[in-house]
Amino acid sequence: MKRSIVIYFIILLVHCNVALSQQVTIDNSLSAQQLVEDYLVEGCVQVENITSTINGSVNGLSSFGYFERGSSNFPFENGIVLATGDAASGGNGINTQDLNEGDTSWGTDPDLEAALGTSNTYNATSIEFDFISVTNLIQFDYLIASEEYGSQYLCDYADGFVFLIRPASSSGPYTNVALIPGTAIPVSTNSIHGEIFGFCPPENETFFDNYDIGDTNYNGRTNVLTASAAIQPNVQYH
Repeated sequence: MKRSIVIYFIILLVHCNVALSQQVTIDNSLSAQQLVEDYLVEGCVQVENITSTINGSVNGLSSFGYFERGSSNFPFENGIVLATGDAASGGNGINTQDLNEGDTSWGTDPDLEAALGTSNTYNATSIEFDFISVTNLIQFDYLIASEEYGSQYLCDYADGFVFLIRPASSSGPYTNVALIPGTAIPVSTNSIHGEIFGFCPPENETFFDNYDIGDTNYNGRTNVLTASAAIQPNVQYH
């Protein structure tokens, strides 16, 4: 099964003959703190305690990074990449080989599995932080691009994305605000895809963009989605 996918996160990213300038460029040398402070939050938001304990470093991979659209047609000008392989493999030049970086020694995030309602996953990348905002709403745009798209694998396996939030003082369950619009269904390649003829019918196809678009090295992606959550101003959240 082809496992390496990228989850493209905020403002956010082939089989075509395109030039490098028509793909996203990805810098995987930045720290989690740099990504959150410089490219994730904006406005009157205080952020601290930024960590990433689950990522590709166990396999010698940098699985998060910063991307720019350049002259490609990618929907976002720039933003953060979270990957299940080397983040830089998602762009920076055409790669027609299957992206299958990372092995099972690179484990999972139990909170992610709980939110997705699944188990036995691996190659997770998570970034955690605390924040305080003066507003009563947080919101960001994102999409999923995946090697699973374009194959029958997504009928049985899911590459997923969650954005989990709870008050920092709470030990209760997180709320996942990355859901298919109008539903309580988590966003994954299994819950959003076109029909795979001979294998499985479409799922929430309205939110699927297309296959082999060319501005990344992934086989397909969702449309742009929005995650939002009502919060209490001046209260610390995790």
